[in-house]
Amino acid sequence: MARTLKKPMFRRGGTVNDGIMTGLVDRKQYAEGPTQAEIYQKQYEDMLSKIQPTKPKFNLGQLGLNLISGQFAGDGLLKNLAGSAQDPYSSFVKQSDALKNLDYQKRMTAATMGIKRAEAVAKAKAAGTSGIQKDYSPQRAYEDLVKSRTESAGKLQSFQKPNIEQKYARATAEYDVYILRNLRATQNETGKMIAANNAGFVPFDPKTQSFDYNAMRPGAFYYDPRIKAFVQRIPPSDDEEGGFFIYDKNTYAKRKLEQ
Repeated sequence: MARTLKKPMFRRGGTVNDGIMTGLVDRKQYAEGPTQAEIYQKQYEDMLSKIQPTKPKFNLGQLGLNLISGQFAGDGLLKNLAGSAQDPYSSFVKQSDALKNLDYQKRMTAATMGIKRAEAVAKAKAAGTSGIQKDYSPQRAYEDLVKSRTESAGKLQSFQKPNIEQKYARATAEYDVYILRNLRATQNETGKMIAANNAGFVPFDPKTQSFDYNAMRPGAFYYDPRIKAFVQRIPPSDDEEGGFFIYDKNTYAKRKLEQ
């Protein structure tokens, strides 16, 4: 083994393209692979290559007409044939050149589109939005409201009191996202009346953490997050007994609040 390793083919130094290394070349960096722009360019080239115009054809009909017309008849057979073929051949060359130019334009277009797409993808990744479809669903909006209101309530100091959204995060988020949405789209007559006279939440005092039904405007509709229903105050009159009335948030069914 020691003698074998001392043979010239195993010695260090010398020309790397001699002996058993003859014909070998430096290894290409295939591990790096094509760039993203080149990948997109190939995709666009494949798409554009499917759009091919009709290949140019030599106009034999025009050649025949030229021969029949005898335009070049006095110049001998070969000159007659060459002269008659002049216009058809010129037309064929122009069409062929135009087709070659079109292929070049397709490759340039594909390269440009590939570069632009790669840049757009890179920007999207940098912005953290690549491949991610933002969720605009009502459920997402509801969850975001609950989260923000719960977090803001958690940041209150010991001497601070929560407002109505912080105290009833889920109920108020449901009202803002789902109940108002349904109210705007309802075909229910009572629902339409509530939508037209909706005054928001029942008056709430953060200091005392209490609701005041008596502060509600007569005839208007307010939402009480505690019972998750609409409330209306109707003063007594000759035609109406008066009192506080509750309306279901979904069916808008009316019932009197017993106190």
